[in-house]
Amino acid sequence: MKNNVWVVSGLALSLITTTLTASAASFRNDITGVKNAPNATPWGGWSTAIYCPAGSYVGGYSMRVEPPQGGGDDTALNAVALYCYNRAGDMVERIVPHPGFWGNWGEGANCSKGAYAVAFKLKVEPEQGNGDDTAANSVAFGCSNSTVIEASGGGQWGNWTRDWLTGPPNSAICGVRAKVEDQQGRGDDTALNDLEFTWCQLPKPVS
Repeated sequence: MKNNVWVVSGLALSLITTTLTASAASFRNDITGVKNAPNATPWGGWSTAIYCPAGSYVGGYSMRVEPPQGGGDDTALNAVALYCYNRAGDMVERIVPHPGFWGNWGEGANCSKGAYAVAFKLKVEPEQGNGDDTAANSVAFGCSNSTVIEASGGGQWGNWTRDWLTGPPNSAICGVRAKVEDQQGRGDDTALNDLEFTWCQLPKPVS
């Protein structure tokens, strides 16, 4: 059971998700690849995949993370919000595959204008046996201009995916779904366990 944390009602979570994804796409016809993290923990079920609007790609993000609870039940990373940018470098949407249950949204991080997220790593605490499982703790992205971004607030436990997970050439991340364990009541909560990202084809430069 969670103690001393902010819990949003199911109705409020639904309203937040609806607001953040009002113009998110339910499909893309330019998908080139899909990958999730090989070091992810196994608990929970997958959300429905959502995508940036056509012609836009992920160029930044923020994370919802529960801070350490001391002697309480830790969950660390609960949710991510991806920022979709068009080819002019304007943000056109935020997409959230699952709003999470606990914690606060931190400051976002963005690729440079005109660059997009093309690779990712997930920081995950492996199964703890009889200990307190937190599952996913943070996610970081590699941008198309070879820079790396990590939004604020990431959890302190676990290890990063060994290698960067990348898509096909001339593609950028354009969609996501989340693997989230439901609230466990008096059991051990883990919240977000895995993220699966989708890559879409970038248009050819105008000659």
